[in-house]
Formats: sequence, structure tokens, C-alpha cells
Amino acid sequence: MIASEDWVLVYEAGNLIEGQMIQARLEQEGIPARLRYEAIHTLIASTFHRVEVLVPVEWAEQARELLSSGALPLESDLPD
Repeated sequence: MIASEDWVLVYEAGNLIEGQMIQARLEQEGIPARLRYEAIHTLIASTFHRVEVLVPVEWAEQARELLSSGALPLESDLPD
């Protein structure tokens, strides 16, 4: 198991859906990923301040390369 301090931020999503899309794409490439976020209100689970996409430190460079290559959807590419 990977310790929490061994995970690093590689992307900050504007919402949960975008974060889940980025996480799924990274995982499709074999890169372990997880999300970190705080709910604004416990009754409104789909509303979040920000969603951080984290990967193990040893996968960070590969994840950032994938993100910068345009192979992942960017916030501007998401439907309104």
C-alpha cells in the first residue's frame, strides 16, 4: 500500500466530474490515481470547492506528461 505522503498533486479539477474523468484516463494508462476534495455541504455531495488528482510520486512525471500532451480533456473542453 502507498502511504499518503507518497502521493503528489498533478492536476486540480474545477469539479468532481472533471476530476473523475482525469482519474479514469490516468488509470486507463496504468497510472494509479485518486481524488482529494472537500464537500461544501454534506447534503449536496456533487458540489465541491476543488478536486485534486493525486498520483504516487514515482508516477508523477508520466502523469504530467500525459496531461500536458493534450491526451486528457481540459476544463475548456468540457460541456457547459
